[in-house]
Amino acid sequence: MPTPAAPRPSSCPPDHALGLLIRTAHALRHWWPRHPASAPPTRQVQLLALAALLDEAVDAQPVADWAVAACGEPGPVPRAAAQDAGLQISVYHRLMVRLRAMHLDEDVTLLGERASRLLAYHEWILHQAVNLAFTAQPDPRIEDARLRLNGLGKPAVDLRELRDEVRACAEQVCCEGSAP
Repeated sequence: MPTPAAPRPSSCPPDHALGLLIRTAHALRHWWPRHPASAPPTRQVQLLALAALLDEAVDAQPVADWAVAACGEPGPVPRAAAQDAGLQISVYHRLMVRLRAMHLDEDVTLLGERASRLLAYHEWILHQAVNLAFTAQPDPRIEDARLRLNGLGKPAVDLRELRDEVRACAEQVCCEGSAP
């Protein structure tokens, strides 16, 4: 059985290799010019961005509500309901991702957290509707749960109210900023 070969010595001394790495790291670190950090968005901009996101969420509600209700109807579920539910799951997921990427001040964060919970509910109920409507193993308990689905419910109203509240806050901040 052959014996393992001893490691080869490096062609350059260890001090030289270390110096080369340090110089390379220094050159790479200063390769791109540094840009000054941009100022964080103002409270008004944050509220307007949150309101625009909530507008999109509210605009998607009628289709989502129909898809959930259609999944809860007795009998076979229309293919269009499943397709619409899948599309609306994507819509609400993308809105959640955008909301998480927003930089919000402390007072606006509370509104963002409420929005996050309501968007998560919308995404969750759509998932549940599709899972209950298209289960692989029919069960009377699953069918009973499916038949209780009748739409988005009170969280849809809460989302619209939150959107209106954020809009009102944004308008108030706009008016305060323009007053002398």
